[in-house]
Amino acid sequence: MKRVFVVSLALCLLIIFGINFGLRAETYTLDQCIDIALENNFGVIAAEKAYSSARGYLYSAWGELLPTISISAGGRRSWPIVTFFDPNSGSIISVRDRYSGSLNFSNTFSGLGLYNYANIQKSRNNKSSSFQNYIKSQKDLILSVKSGYYDLIKAKMLLDVAGDAVKRGEERLRVVQSRYDLGSASMSDVLKAKVQYGNDKLDLVSKTNDYKLVQANLAYAMGIDVNREFEVDEKLQERDIDISFDNALSEALSNNPEYRKAYFDLSAARYQKTMAYCSFLPSLTLGLSHATDVYEFSELTGFKEEDASSFMYASLNFNIFNGGSDYANLRSAKNEVKINEENFKNTKNYVALEIKRSFLELERAREARKLAEESVAAAQEDLNLVREKYNLGAATILEVLDAEVSFKEAQTSHVEVLFNYNLAVSQLEKALGR
Repeated sequence: MKRVFVVSLALCLLIIFGINFGLRAETYTLDQCIDIALENNFGVIAAEKAYSSARGYLYSAWGELLPTISISAGGRRSWPIVTFFDPNSGSIISVRDRYSGSLNFSNTFSGLGLYNYANIQKSRNNKSSSFQNYIKSQKDLILSVKSGYYDLIKAKMLLDVAGDAVKRGEERLRVVQSRYDLGSASMSDVLKAKVQYGNDKLDLVSKTNDYKLVQANLAYAMGIDVNREFEVDEKLQERDIDISFDNALSEALSNNPEYRKAYFDLSAARYQKTMAYCSFLPSLTLGLSHATDVYEFSELTGFKEEDASSFMYASLNFNIFNGGSDYANLRSAKNEVKINEENFKNTKNYVALEIKRSFLELERAREARKLAEESVAAAQEDLNLVREKYNLGAATILEVLDAEVSFKEAQTSHVEVLFNYNLAVSQLEKALGR
């Protein structure tokens, strides 16, 4: 009986703790959020599939260099029976059936083969461009997740600040009400405390809604259910980046996926123009054929020299009358090159602008972080001083409320500056292609 009771108690505890564990929200680190997003995000998945397709087109371009192989076999029967002298055997042969077969290898090289070469190079550059687009989608997503992650922590900290403000407001109202009951405070003080307490509660509701919305935005970026409850690890390492502007610009022009994509797009457009020029060149066809003609079906695959013949051939085909489409394709290809040249120059300039903007924002964020830390310390000191004066009767409740509001604003500014600094570091890393 005792054993049954122990087992039952253990099962109950297991169920209770299991329910508690099930209800506990998952906690993700920044790296976990990024990994989940890279696995589930639609944009990254689509870019990966596009890159896979581009690789297939490159295989197709190489495949055009492979010859076409054709095999044929046939037989015929004649009436009446054919009789003839066979010089090989020196005898008279009478046959009704004959069998023939052929094996052919041929390939056509457009534009004397220059078209095929340009097509391979264009496909290779398209594949590289697609890969850089895939990397760019990853970098964009990583920055988006980092931004959402920092925003969620910021929203959580601002929610905590608002919660503390409500607790302080409630305590302040209780103290003022007690002093009013004792006749040491006026009704005006009580009303002001009530108004401040009401504003604090309203701010708490707003911060709670902000937190839930930011949480849903991060879930969407991660590709998970926006209604899933989860937390993020609030322990962030101090982040910094030490690099000069010239080195940053050089690194960005080597690694930035957007700039690299523009480079490969330009190269692909130039090879497309070469292919358009090749339309005015003849096509070269090379071939090799082997044929056999025998009297017995079993000898068809023997390839005896006396029963077979082989020949090689080459031909040139000129496409002259094509309705002017070659000229139209060439003109379109030239315009496409010009468009991609402008895009390449514009992208290079944009990357330099992004680096400069990130550098300036990082410098501003560094100074803002120092100032915010000093502002919090100063506001805390002012609040402590005003509270002591109020307790000694040398300050009014309004002065206390003003000092508490100033302290709350300083805390809020410090939280925003802290995570704006982390975001500035992340933006510079993205511009560098890291």
